[in-house]
Amino acid sequence: MNDNEFYNPAAGDRVRGYEIKRSILFENDRGFALAENPNAEQPFVTWQFTEENGKRDYYWGHYTKNADAAAKDYEARIADYRKDYGMSEKAAYKYYSTQRPIDIGTFPKTENGPARIVNFDTREGVEQGRFEAWGYLVYNTPLTEKQIDDYELRAAPDNPDIKKRMREISQVVGEWEDMRKAPDNLRFTTWYPDFGMFIKKDYVTPEQMEERYNYVMESRGRAEQKKSIAEQLKAGAEQAAKDNAARPAPVKNTEKDR
Repeated sequence: MNDNEFYNPAAGDRVRGYEIKRSILFENDRGFALAENPNAEQPFVTWQFTEENGKRDYYWGHYTKNADAAAKDYEARIADYRKDYGMSEKAAYKYYSTQRPIDIGTFPKTENGPARIVNFDTREGVEQGRFEAWGYLVYNTPLTEKQIDDYELRAAPDNPDIKKRMREISQVVGEWEDMRKAPDNLRFTTWYPDFGMFIKKDYVTPEQMEERYNYVMESRGRAEQKKSIAEQLKAGAEQAAKDNAARPAPVKNTEKDR
């Protein structure tokens, strides 16, 4: 297999039977990708690639039969590259058209895009089959929530703004899962010692993470409310005791007083 012959423009497309699941592009137009082909002897691979004029040439493939090993290799290669070359990620924001093929009037036009439009032949499964789309658009800056809703688009989970959000809430969810001693099969996060932080598991969607994060915050709110009520009751009891102690003792009638 000659990796130098591989070409693929973006996540969700295929390279010789391997579907690109995740990819990152740096400012120097170099990047890494994670791909899967369930029918291959080694179903998972991570590649480095070079992008030129919108085309990507893939090389230095690391093949494996283990999904977790591939995911860790993908993250490690990115971390090593950042450390060795000091490169920042090149921002690209991808949005799927889930309701209709992309045509005139079906997407927002902005000063920053779309930089690329890709229509599929049919509506097909994307993002590891989590939902279906007719194609996708790529912008250089993120769309607003209103633009996404107005055109019934769906943001890709690897968008920089979503990845940042996932990193932030993963710390909250991960700590909560640790406190609850959640078994691994029920966890949404895993501790990544190389980065010293919790990261979202690959199979967990951003929507699922947001739902668990909201539950954690609601639970914390209820706990704080209970704590506040308990503290108020305690303070009230202490104040009542002080008030009672400050009151003069009642005068008792005796025979000498008469």
